[in-house]
Amino acid sequence: MEFKATESAIRQVGEVVLPPGRMLTVSAPIAGTIQTATESAPTIGTRIKAGRIVFRLLPLLPVPRDLRVTAEAEALSAQSRMEAAKIKVARAERMLQDRVGSQRALEDAHQEQKLAETSLQAAGTKLDQLNRSPLEADVIVPIPAPQDGILRQIYVGTGQVVTSGAALFEIADLDEVWIRVPIYVGDISRVMMNTPVKVQAWNGGRIRPAKPAPALPSADPANSTADLFYQLDNRDMSWRPGEKVSVILSSQGQESRLQVPWSAILLDVHGSAWLYENTAPQTYVRYRVEVDRVLEGTAILVRGPKPGAKVVSTGAAELYGTEFGAGK
Repeated sequence: MEFKATESAIRQVGEVVLPPGRMLTVSAPIAGTIQTATESAPTIGTRIKAGRIVFRLLPLLPVPRDLRVTAEAEALSAQSRMEAAKIKVARAERMLQDRVGSQRALEDAHQEQKLAETSLQAAGTKLDQLNRSPLEADVIVPIPAPQDGILRQIYVGTGQVVTSGAALFEIADLDEVWIRVPIYVGDISRVMMNTPVKVQAWNGGRIRPAKPAPALPSADPANSTADLFYQLDNRDMSWRPGEKVSVILSSQGQESRLQVPWSAILLDVHGSAWLYENTAPQTYVRYRVEVDRVLEGTAILVRGPKPGAKVVSTGAAELYGTEFGAGK
């Protein structure tokens, strides 16, 4: 174990948050009835691509006065035109047979009959739709995802009638997250603001670098803290919004601290840290130590044995078992 000049650091608790603009709420453009885009309804937590249709919206029609009367009148008018066109065709055929008419007149009569049939069919379809669903349009509006991400919230269900502007779903892009680190205002001057930090999950694991994020300054006067923000690559979905993490920030200057391999540290059931010093051949003494932080496999100590002490970095657990009889 030895003293080494190491970069002075401040260890803080941080929180994983979503960057601004990474969570979007999609609203209904018009009033209508919700329909699913596929056979099954979308579920929260589903990863979707930008442009994928999440819902379909069947618009609601405005309610004009005497809607049914108007539709019935259009149907009767189309029926009358159809009957008149049939009579005209029959007359043109007889005149052509009697050689007092022309082929052109017969073709015009047939064309008029086809137009009358089309008008009658459209009027009938409109009246049928009015009888089945008087307030629904015949055009479906697709509601796509505006960006890649994960469905975070769904506010509607299939068959639900929504108003214009009603929230339909939320989609969050988690490929990049921010780490919010509250710092006591008295320590702000010690922090090196424009340098990357090291982020580690609360239960340990691999340390990830994070660089400063272009965030709006914020503070909490009740706790006398100011917030620092750092951006972190999250394409592997290792970090979740709201998760607590350990953040190591660089501070001004360097300091000399005791350092030992992390493999030399033993933690008992109470969370206390220990290591074994080799004081003589085949002689080992257990010392209680206080670990400040762990950086890339090296434990930085607050207190421990004297510098230059020989510590056991391999086999410490076996010595612990021998001392307390755990292996018997």
